[in-house]
Amino acid sequence: MLNTDYRIAIIEDDPIQLQTLVTALQQQGFVVQAFADRISAEQAFAKQLPDLVISDIILGSEMDGGFDLAKHLLGYNQPIPIIFLSERQSEFDIYTGHALGAIDYLPKPISLNVLIVKVKNLLRITSSNKSELNDEERSKIQDLELVAEQFKAYWHGKALSLTATEFEMLKQFATAGEGAVVTYDALQKSTQGVVERNTINTHICRIRNAFKKITPDFNLIHNEYGRGYSWQTLPDQD
Repeated sequence: MLNTDYRIAIIEDDPIQLQTLVTALQQQGFVVQAFADRISAEQAFAKQLPDLVISDIILGSEMDGGFDLAKHLLGYNQPIPIIFLSERQSEFDIYTGHALGAIDYLPKPISLNVLIVKVKNLLRITSSNKSELNDEERSKIQDLELVAEQFKAYWHGKALSLTATEFEMLKQFATAGEGAVVTYDALQKSTQGVVERNTINTHICRIRNAFKKITPDFNLIHNEYGRGYSWQTLPDQD
């Protein structure tokens, strides 16, 4: 059973929407912090980081306030999962949200039931990683190291810039080993439904880019048409 003693921060400038979100999550037993603007949230985070952030994009006069908050969170040494809520649904906005580490990007008006399920699934992932690490979860790929309790992965000794969701997806490759096909279903299941099938390719692209920041010619994660992806030691054609 999921321990609901988690701290969730909600940043929303509309007071009615903010109270609705706070009430819904408190009814599920979560500890909720409410903020109407980015600055007050960042000041609180300097004292204690939440386990999860739920934020609107437009915060008061800041058209990209939620994105700026995400950039701020990237400066901490531990990944903080973010769910964006926004009426802005352009491909550019959604891409930007994910590029800044968002776990999910949900449209307004919000379905509270969907949000609650996603929050529970996401926190279940984080709680299991903090308490479990066994030989089956260790990396079988040379030069790729996992530190599951911190949601960190290291490539040639250097930390990869990954969200918690991307770490879970990468872990599927690391534990399966070179040459093994990691199916779309396995990648989606690894995030307990947080990642939807139609966004898997976007996350894989971000994972590849994280490796390229360390190894510019990285080309080891390959598409297996209709099945998923595999980690190949020798590059070949997708």
